[in-house]
Amino acid sequence: MSKPPTPPSEDPHSQPEVIPPGQAERGTEHVRVYIAKPGPLGTILVVLIVGLLSAVFLLLLLGALLIWLPVVVLFVTGAIVIGLLRVYFRSP
Repeated sequence: MSKPPTPPSEDPHSQPEVIPPGQAERGTEHVRVYIAKPGPLGTILVVLIVGLLSAVFLLLLLGALLIWLPVVVLFVTGAIVIGLLRVYFRSP
């Protein structure tokens, strides 16, 4: 049993070309990315930046706490006072 012939619509029109390294066509751009290991100064700078961002975030959280703390204390105090007044005015 032989393989049936492939229809002409399935025939590849061109073959991909494999270009070996160093033989690229002219006019193509080459972008080289160099990644260096961070030295001691780079490591110190990264640690300082992360610490500074953490401190700013902590200050924002503490600021929000200091704003909401008096509001919560006011509501709790108001609830206690209203509860005591309700008991005081109910008794005969």
